[in-house]
Amino acid sequence: MRVETDTSAFAIGGILMQQFEIDGHLHWLPVAYYSKKLLDTETRYGTGEQELFAIVKAMHHWRHYCRGARHPIVVLTDHANLVWFMTTPNLTRRQLKWAKKLAEYDFNVTYREGKKNPADGLSKSPDYKLPKASTTSTAAETVRQSFRLGNNDYKPVQEKLYTLAVMTLWPRRPVQQVRQEDVVLNTNMDV
Repeated sequence: MRVETDTSAFAIGGILMQQFEIDGHLHWLPVAYYSKKLLDTETRYGTGEQELFAIVKAMHHWRHYCRGARHPIVVLTDHANLVWFMTTPNLTRRQLKWAKKLAEYDFNVTYREGKKNPADGLSKSPDYKLPKASTTSTAAETVRQSFRLGNNDYKPVQEKLYTLAVMTLWPRRPVQQVRQEDVVLNTNMDV
């Protein structure tokens, strides 16, 4: 088995691969995909820690495949320093915690150039890079702008979601007041 991981500034991704014989030739084919948007605190990790975090999360996600594998799992990463991670004597607390989790698996980390890593696309999913809402009004506007569907059939759903976003973001105000003041939508719903 092989696990390929990658990270970006806002997400991590991984691919679980297995070797199959096709027409007498062995090929690595994907078995499963994994991606996760990073939390605000996780985006502040250094590049090496984010790359390591991607390995930890991918191995944990596929633990039912990875634990007790017949052969050591090959973990491919585009961060060369991780090749020596499990033998490094000086680790931070966070890295020690991750090393303990990774000790459950039999694996070897191998460097692979980023351009050749198919997991690169999973860590750069545009869905994970939505603008961060800094205020209540911009959060509601972000919800509203996320519906760029020109079909009028979706208008009732859009209006309900926008109403829900506004009511959730202004919890201290009575629902009637929110509906009257803030949920006056443009009937055209142009965004």
